Amino acid sequence: MIADVLTALMRANVAAALAIIVVTLLRRPIRQAFGARAAYALWAAPPLVALASLLPQPAARSLAETVVLQAGAAATRSVQAGLAGAPEISGGLLAVWLAGAAGAAGLLFARQARFVAAMGRLTRTGPGQFRAQHADVGPAVVGALRPRIVTPADFEARFAPDERAVILAHEAHHLATGDARVNALAAGLQCLAWFNPLAHLAAHLMRIDQELACDAAVLGRFPEARRLYAEVLLKAQLATQPLPLGCHWPAGSEHPLKERIAMLKSPLPAPGRRAAGLALVAAVSLGGACAAWAAQAPTLGVITHPVWIKRPDGADIRRVWPSARTEGGRATMTCRVDGEGLLQKCAVVSEAPLDAGFGQAVLQLAGAFQMEARTGEGEPVRGREVRIPVRFSPPSN
Repeated sequence: MIADVLTALMRANVAAALAIIVVTLLRRPIRQAFGARAAYALWAAPPLVALASLLPQPAARSLAETVVLQAGAAATRSVQAGLAGAPEISGGLLAVWLAGAAGAAGLLFARQARFVAAMGRLTRTGPGQFRAQHADVGPAVVGALRPRIVTPADFEARFAPDERAVILAHEAHHLATGDARVNALAAGLQCLAWFNPLAHLAAHLMRIDQELACDAAVLGRFPEARRLYAEVLLKAQLATQPLPLGCHWPAGSEHPLKERIAMLKSPLPAPGRRAAGLALVAAVSLGGACAAWAAQAPTLGVITHPVWIKRPDGADIRRVWPSARTEGGRATMTCRVDGEGLLQKCAVVSEAPLDAGFGQAVLQLAGAFQMEARTGEGEPVRGREVRIPVRFSPPSN
């Protein structure tokens, strides 16, 4: 069970990492051709691809798989094989992952608490809008479940009425499109994938593209305010502390701000081109998800004609016989077969009489079975399942 969890985690991270690389390469060309909103929407691909890699496996391998995805699937299978034989290592790795996720979540909430504390007491100024007690916080959308617009204490003194209008339009667009909840989801995924540097890079670039998409939406409402908007970007106080749960301009680098101002010089794509870009992004995301699902190892089916090398004998039956039973019974188990024909991951599917102990007894017999490496049809048994019915008769003395 632990090995399965770690294998699924690795498979999802490999799939997401490949998608992040593709999105990172495509985001600028997509933005230039179809607008900032399409580039921002492209970031839906990594979580979709990761989720698709965890869906039930296909019955047969798809011809649409790429060589890269095959390599990713092979890597996760090799991890699974290594963990299956070392349960103590599996448990240790799971504990490390859980500890790392908990630590990342704790750091996230600590940063959020520092940002909230820096705002001080909030004063309501309108529906969903608040004024901070201090002047060095915001403007920003703060929170995830109930996001709200927070402006600095000197908001009206520092910004003219037309400047305040575009700032509030920017933050209101974040609220209307649910960007704060998107950022909360991204932060949660960062905690789960705390060991994956590409996950943190993706979250950073996604938030930049989010701001660019918001800028483009505001310019669509105020097409004559490009110069004013650029001046507001330069004039506004950049957040000096990270804000995990909310929307703010990424701090710590001048590049995002320069990129935003540079975009203001470019005309917005026509509505038809923007719609075509979103359709293209949807196709890319769904195509990537389908490819990740198809790249899983196929379900190989059930072995119907096993060739047994070894099966339980009378001594094995007496060893596992339920001590409280004097009459016989039956039980059926399903098992996964390894490359040497040994049974693994067995589970009881039926037993009669119920709760008589024959289900547990049949599981104890699993080690007494071994089959040839190939079935009677010449097919390899590795990775396939076998269904084994066992009838228990009272052992003779």
